Amino acid sequence: MTTFSHFSPEHIGMLVLIAAAITIVLLLIRRGSVKSALRTALVLSAAALAGELVQDVLLIREGYSVPDILPLHLCNLGLFVNLLACLTRGKIRSYFAEVSLVLILPGSLGALLFPDWTYRPFWSPVSMLCFFTHTLIVLVPLIFLVMKEVKVSFKHFWYSYLFLAIVTPPVYLIDRKFGVDYLFLMYPTKDSPLEWIFSITGEKLYPAGLIALVTVMLLIVYLVFFIAGRTAKNKGSSLPE
Repeated sequence: MTTFSHFSPEHIGMLVLIAAAITIVLLLIRRGSVKSALRTALVLSAAALAGELVQDVLLIREGYSVPDILPLHLCNLGLFVNLLACLTRGKIRSYFAEVSLVLILPGSLGALLFPDWTYRPFWSPVSMLCFFTHTLIVLVPLIFLVMKEVKVSFKHFWYSYLFLAIVTPPVYLIDRKFGVDYLFLMYPTKDSPLEWIFSITGEKLYPAGLIALVTVMLLIVYLVFFIAGRTAKNKGSSLPE
């Protein structure tokens, strides 16, 4: 079976295509109303979930068992987070939209940059579906951002920890019971930054390393939004703080 490597010519080409597609969609979204943008976000969220279901059917036909294809990786959970953000309102929508933006989006970007499906041919249906769903998972929270339906604030730093505190324990139990590795809690994906964390911490301290990585990532994301907010205020704008 032909495989592909990280940042191979075809991978780089796909990343450029994804970046261009996201940019074009966001520029078009900004020209419309908030109502039409939210409708688009809902359609894209549903399309991402449909793509995930098609992918699962293909994997089952290849001989994978149900425990092997559960939607329990961070990006998979983002499918449901995005849908909840689209289908709710007020503070509940703000919560899910911010979790998607500061936690799910960086994770999905990481998956696009360091895909764990490189063991497959680049142009295989499963590989294309993986790129497709991860792109939409990145795009949806950006729609909420450009339409100012989410306001990132250091006061909400605990949002992601609450989400992870709820989903991580049952995922860990499933990992242990079925010998799987959802959320990469058991071991890192090959040739990714998680492998570097594992090499430093070792197996016993690997979960602590994951917590540290998430914390650093969140600090960086919130700092970026804080600086952007301060800069916007100085210019008399109203970008998220």
